[in-house]
Amino acid sequence: MRFPLSALRIAHARPARRVARFSTAVAAFSLLASALAPATASAASGAGAMACTSPTFSVYPGSGSSKLRYGQVDFHFYACSDQSPSSWSATVSKATVNSTGKNLGFFLDSTSITTDSTGSYYRYYTGHIYASTCTPRVGWPCSRSYSFSVQFQVTTDRSGNPQVYMGSRSAPVGMSLFTTP
Repeated sequence: MRFPLSALRIAHARPARRVARFSTAVAAFSLLASALAPATASAASGAGAMACTSPTFSVYPGSGSSKLRYGQVDFHFYACSDQSPSSWSATVSKATVNSTGKNLGFFLDSTSITTDSTGSYYRYYTGHIYASTCTPRVGWPCSRSYSFSVQFQVTTDRSGNPQVYMGSRSAPVGMSLFTTP
């Protein structure tokens, strides 16, 4: 069966218009992007450009033998290249016990992060997690207390930009401090 050529042209007229509209839109966005790119690139490459970083590191206290996680503690950092290391900050932004931890009587008693030392291009921190095992849901009497710690280092790279690294982690016997949920 053969179709007349005029029928074929009519059938393809609508997609051709869509392609033309799409091409026009792409050209307009490309023109807009190229007009804005030099302005933002020159602002970012200026001599006074500052680089900041604000990562959050999560650790998960739990059982070393069964690999169960009982909760989550988040340590948040903020450091900028135009600030001295003594101005950089670190906080505990989240400390929660999950349902597994609650059912087994795991409680997070307190969390903190302290500065160990500060130099001209670095700052060392230690995160502390204090927990206990008590009667589930009631919270007393408690049978055992735990102390976890995790080391962090904030340094500047060769370009002067701050970088944050997690170091060693310690946990009591039978427990572990995981880095994955």
